[in-house]
Amino acid sequence: MKKLFYIVGTGLVVGAVATVFYLLNNKKTKECETKHNYKDDDGQSVPEDKESLTKVAITQDEPIYEEVKSSAIGNMYFRHESAATIMSDSIDTIRANISVSENTNNEIDGISAELDKMISED
Repeated sequence: MKKLFYIVGTGLVVGAVATVFYLLNNKKTKECETKHNYKDDDGQSVPEDKESLTKVAITQDEPIYEEVKSSAIGNMYFRHESAATIMSDSIDTIRANISVSENTNNEIDGISAELDKMISED
């Protein structure tokens, strides 16, 4: 009988906690879903069905953004130049490693000719 009370009591506590979380979460979503008053370029209110057609104008009052923008562009330019230099050096190294001297090619051709002779003798 005690086990039954423990199970029922635990169920009530868990249910109450779940209800509180649900109600708090539901209240937050209702706050987010408040209607916005969109205005057209002329300053007139726009109906909800045409909200997506309105233009959003972002005004930039502070010149700080220009400095940040130019700094970011400068950083990207520097990184791209560095990457291009690294890639160029890597390609030069790969090409240097791939080149095989004529002496090595002649040795390979000689060995290949000897193997062909040995196979044809069988």
